[in-house]
Amino acid sequence: MKSSIGHLIKKLAPSRFHRATAAALVASAFSFNTYAQEYATSQTNSTTKGVFLVVEAPGTISGAANALGAPDNSYATLTSSGIVASGLSLTGSATLNLTMPTAIPAGKRAFVKIQPPSVTGLTLDLGNLVNLLGLLSSNAIQVTTNAGTAQSTLVKDGANNLYIAVTSSAAFSTISLKADLANYTGTLGLSLGYLTLNVDGVVSYENASIGACDLISYGFTGIDPESTGVLGVTLTQSLQNPQNAVDGIISPTNFSLLQNGAVSVITSVHETFYLAKSSASNNELVAIISRPPALANLAVLDNISFQAYLGDTPVGAAQPITNLLSLDLLGLFQNDALTPVKFTPGGSFDKVVVTSTTGVSANLFTGLRIHELASRPPVSFTGGKVTAGRVGDAINSTLFTATTGGSGSFSIQCGLPTDYTYALYQVSAPSGRTMAGTLPSTVTLNPDGTFSGTPTAGQDGTFTFDVQATNQFGQTGVTSFTLAIEKALPVTLVSFKALSEGQTASLSWATSEETNSDRFDIERSQNGKNWVKIGSLSSHKESNVNQYYSFADAAPLRGDNYYRLKMVDRDETFAYSSIEHLNFNGLALVYPNPVSASQNLTFNVGDWSKVSQVKVVNTAGKVVFEASNALLSGISARNLAAGAYVVQVTHVDGTVSSQRFVRQ
Repeated sequence: MKSSIGHLIKKLAPSRFHRATAAALVASAFSFNTYAQEYATSQTNSTTKGVFLVVEAPGTISGAANALGAPDNSYATLTSSGIVASGLSLTGSATLNLTMPTAIPAGKRAFVKIQPPSVTGLTLDLGNLVNLLGLLSSNAIQVTTNAGTAQSTLVKDGANNLYIAVTSSAAFSTISLKADLANYTGTLGLSLGYLTLNVDGVVSYENASIGACDLISYGFTGIDPESTGVLGVTLTQSLQNPQNAVDGIISPTNFSLLQNGAVSVITSVHETFYLAKSSASNNELVAIISRPPALANLAVLDNISFQAYLGDTPVGAAQPITNLLSLDLLGLFQNDALTPVKFTPGGSFDKVVVTSTTGVSANLFTGLRIHELASRPPVSFTGGKVTAGRVGDAINSTLFTATTGGSGSFSIQCGLPTDYTYALYQVSAPSGRTMAGTLPSTVTLNPDGTFSGTPTAGQDGTFTFDVQATNQFGQTGVTSFTLAIEKALPVTLVSFKALSEGQTASLSWATSEETNSDRFDIERSQNGKNWVKIGSLSSHKESNVNQYYSFADAAPLRGDNYYRLKMVDRDETFAYSSIEHLNFNGLALVYPNPVSASQNLTFNVGDWSKVSQVKVVNTAGKVVFEASNALLSGISARNLAAGAYVVQVTHVDGTVSSQRFVRQ
């Protein structure tokens, strides 16, 4: 089975773009994913042979089955040989028919992976792009489909592999590839030659399932710049390294270069990019571009444009670069930095053409470096309530822990939160209040989504502010957050610790200052949500020296135990400390064990509302004690005869906990 070539459709991977550091952006922007591609599942072939005097000119095919399944660098080889001259050709041809499992809709593309064709014995330089493209235009390599009129062009993927992109005017399921020297007439004189075409396979993405957050790479780029009016500039100079715009690498040194020449006539050059399949109608066209050194006059930027297409039908209007560059982005572009541009064409599209046109001024270069192109869904960004801070304490919160409505949470639709940079939106300064809200002047939102700073007296309250998230392509989303700043603690808490000492939870804390303080209430919870007061200690009321406190929980709950201090002022206002956690998983269900006649057998079940029944069973299996109410004071052991017993605690959810104990 052939391996997948899923790198033709890509998804955005962790990487960040920030305008202040755009020139340093060199990280790869994509990770590769595999989707439900379809490949040819059957093939047929045929060959012909011509004879001239004693010279045979056969067509041959070897390894035809290698073209089935996913392209994997195993090739079927088509060879056409013959005598070719001006006005004379006697050749043998080779035809390979590849059939897909389902029909490809009219106007949609299938991609046939090939190696660059080779010709021997004829004066044909395949290093020349004109001649390479000419093999298709002259039908020396003929591409047809079993329905409609086929069109084909040569394209490359980001790995610099060569493909024939095939479309037809009608739905089709079979592509026929024919190698035939008889259709090539470019050789002068009589020559015996061979035309060889290696075919790896055909792939279609029309049945691929694309997720809502999947980045659809342009995957393929044309290798013909389709130049018009170019004088004195060869085609290879007009378009250099086209595959670099679809290889998933964003780097200052990795780009496709599209350029006109220094000429005195109007010229136009085009680079065409093909999606593996059509994008969603709300997707944005996103690109990372930079300025060629020869582009000294930015006035010509109006002559460089992006145009989206669905098939051959334009989608939306052509977008000059000047429409896509804001003032700050234009500044980056002038400094040769990598610059993001984006726009929404307004409908589904599967092709983009980038056009560069010169005017009539002599010695004027126009052109563009394209570092990466893709189709991507817009940013969907949801905010919420950020973890509260407190006056006098350093803020230790992030956007990523924000909650919404008590149950929802921070979200950003596509990619990881760390794929983005964050900034206050429409707030010129931390203390500047606008329609978008603000933060306390002492608090800063950092680009990585964290906060820093320490609120001061008078800065308590709830602050609402808008945040803009930006990814490496310059795509943005804006949403609202709130941050509550609580009043200063009635005491300055230096430390609060909880330690397990056997079956006891030992709590200790210290203060460095107490003002108008009344007491400390000690609270415990088994889930961190529902809290119960288990004790209270008076404070020192007023103090400016270190004070130390301790408290022992002699009957912690079985399993998780969370502890916090409620620091209560004299006017009954209060604040909470941080939360400490202990676990008593090894805690006995009942204790002491063994138990004497003078003691009570105590139960450690935590929440009695979740208990439906308690039984004590002797070694004969007889129930000697049974209760359905809370046994907060335990069971008196004096009513139990000496011996071994099993206690069974049945919970309301049907689970049963049991433990063996001994009555001495």
